[in-house]
Amino acid sequence: MRTLLLIAALGLSSVLSAPHWGEAQADEIRLQDNPPDRHVVGKGDTLWDISEKFLKDPWKWPEVWGFNKEQIKNPHLIYPGDVVLLSMEGGRPRLSLQSSGRFNETVKLSPSIRGEPIIIKEAGIPAIPVKAITPLLSKGGVGDPTDLVKAPMILGSSDARVMFGPGDRVYASKAEADIVDWRVVRLGQALKNPDNPKEVLAYEMIHIADARTETPGDPQVVRILRTEQEVLERDRLVPAWKSEPPQYMPHAPEKPIQAKVVAALGGPLYAGTWMTLVLDKGTRDGLEDGHVLALFRAGRSVADPKCIRAEKIAFLAGGGRGHAEDCKQDKNDKTALPETRNGLAFVYRVFNKVSYALVMKGIEPVTVGDIARNP
Repeated sequence: MRTLLLIAALGLSSVLSAPHWGEAQADEIRLQDNPPDRHVVGKGDTLWDISEKFLKDPWKWPEVWGFNKEQIKNPHLIYPGDVVLLSMEGGRPRLSLQSSGRFNETVKLSPSIRGEPIIIKEAGIPAIPVKAITPLLSKGGVGDPTDLVKAPMILGSSDARVMFGPGDRVYASKAEADIVDWRVVRLGQALKNPDNPKEVLAYEMIHIADARTETPGDPQVVRILRTEQEVLERDRLVPAWKSEPPQYMPHAPEKPIQAKVVAALGGPLYAGTWMTLVLDKGTRDGLEDGHVLALFRAGRSVADPKCIRAEKIAFLAGGGRGHAEDCKQDKNDKTALPETRNGLAFVYRVFNKVSYALVMKGIEPVTVGDIARNP
C-alpha cells in the first residue's frame, strides 16, 4: 500500500496499464498485515521507511508503481506534510496524494501516460538514509589498479619539505587529460578477488585533500586547497567526483548477480544495519545504483549424521571403530547446512570491479565471504 502511496506522490502511470518493467514480480508483492489507509510524510522519512509501513518487501515499490527503465532514472518527489491516501476500488488499490499546501492542490492517480517527468527543484525526501552514505560519497572511494598507475603523483616542492597543507604549491606529474580539479588520495587496503586472491580488484582511496592545477605541464603545478590531513610525496591525484547523492530508485538486477562481500568499510569484522559493504561486482558485471540484493551466509560444514551414528554404534558395541573409522576417512564425511538469509543490501555507489552497498536490514551480522544475489 505504501508503495502505491508513493506512486501517487510520484505521479507515475498506474499499475493497471499495459506491461511495465518488473511486472513479472508484481504478483509477488506482499502487503503488511493491516496496513494503514493513509500516511503523513514527516521530516526524516525515507521512501524505504514509508514503503515498509505498507509492504513486507519495501524495495518493491517501483514495481507496484509500474516503473519502466527510464522512469527509474527520473523519479518524482514527495515532501514532508504530504498525505498519502489508500483506497480500494473493484478489488484494486487506488491512491491519491494530498499536497501539504505548498501548491494548494490534490493530485489523484489514474491510468495515464506522462510524456515528460515532473521535475521539482525543491528537495524531497530521500530513498534511503542519506546520513549513512554521505561521508562515503564525499570522501574516499576505490580506484581501479590500472587507473591508479596512470594517476598523477605528488612529486614535491621547490623546498625540502615532504608534507604540505592548504595554500602550498607543489609539483605533480603530468595529467593525461585536461583536468584541473582534483582529489588528493592515498592508497589504503587492497580489495582482492575472493576467488583469486592474487587479483587486486581495487584499492581503497583515503581522501587527503582537494587541489587545483594552476600551471599545466610536465610536471604541473598544483595548489593544495582544503585538507583532511597533510599531503605527502607520492600521494595521487584523481579527478574530483560529485558528492551529492542521486535520487535512488530501488530495483532488482535484470540479470542474475552473484557477488561476494570483500570487506566492510571502516575495518569491522562484522557489519550491521546502515553499514557499508564492498562487493566484488561492479559496472563490468551489470551492477548499477539502486540495485537491491539479498545477503546470505553459507551454511557451515558439519559431520555427516551417518558417520555420527556409526561412531555411536561402534562405541556402544564395545569401542570397536570398524565402519566408523572408514567413515571418518571418507572425503565426503561432511555435510553442509542450509544457507541463511541475513539481510538486504542497497547498492549506492558502483565502480568498475567493485561496488558499495548499504545494509538496509541486517537479520544477522554480515561478514567477508557472505553472498549477495538477486532478492
